[in-house]
Amino acid sequence: MHKKRMTYVTMGFGVLLVVVMVLLAWGGRRQSGGIVLPESLSDSAGMEGNGQDSQLDRIEITPETVRSAIGALPRPAAYRRAQTVETFWSGGSGQSVTQVYVSGSRTRLDAALPDGSVRHTLIEAARERTLAGVWYDDETDWVELESDELTADQAGRMLSYETVRDLPVDAIAQADYREAFGASCIYVETRPDEDGYQDRYWVNAHNGLLMEAERLWKDEVIYRFSAGEPEIAPQEESLFRLPDGDALGEPALPPDAA
Repeated sequence: MHKKRMTYVTMGFGVLLVVVMVLLAWGGRRQSGGIVLPESLSDSAGMEGNGQDSQLDRIEITPETVRSAIGALPRPAAYRRAQTVETFWSGGSGQSVTQVYVSGSRTRLDAALPDGSVRHTLIEAARERTLAGVWYDDETDWVELESDELTADQAGRMLSYETVRDLPVDAIAQADYREAFGASCIYVETRPDEDGYQDRYWVNAHNGLLMEAERLWKDEVIYRFSAGEPEIAPQEESLFRLPDGDALGEPALPPDAA
């Protein structure tokens, strides 16, 4: 990769990060607080033979209980799936499709770009910082970025539905169970904020993954996230290596090293 393109990569990803964080900040005012799980929630691990959670109907999902319920749904430690993000504006729309691979604290996102190229982003979420490696197509040069704020969800332009856990009850307009996209989902809808933005979430009640989300502005959908069924399984270690073969955050060897 030429130095000029590497500069564009750094600038472009930086602009993308700012845009994504602004988008996710709309309507996302948080208030921290303890999470108290409903007692019956501990029994919700049982599954019937048809794949439906036999305990779902026993836990009433309401604005008062939904935060605890979502907080009790851990994501799989390793999986892959395709994610689509659509944005809508007056007179037009845009769409991006990303293949996502997750293994523990590491996430790889392969995003198809309008010009036909693929942007690869490798995220390593450490305790005190998040590292990101970015490169294009099959090129071996890459750029490393570091942030205290970046998350894999933000890099994938995904609404972080865990924010529901921190919402005050009066900010949640509706919460219930719904059959959607062939699965039982926890549905959450927020009230419009003072700027007219509101969110809708469909969270898979079996694996805790976000299946679809929408952001509305004055009743008009301006953003939609949707994801395919995940393949929950260990992922190949090679997916989480940089194009030069190194691990993210691993000190580079000098050119003359054996």
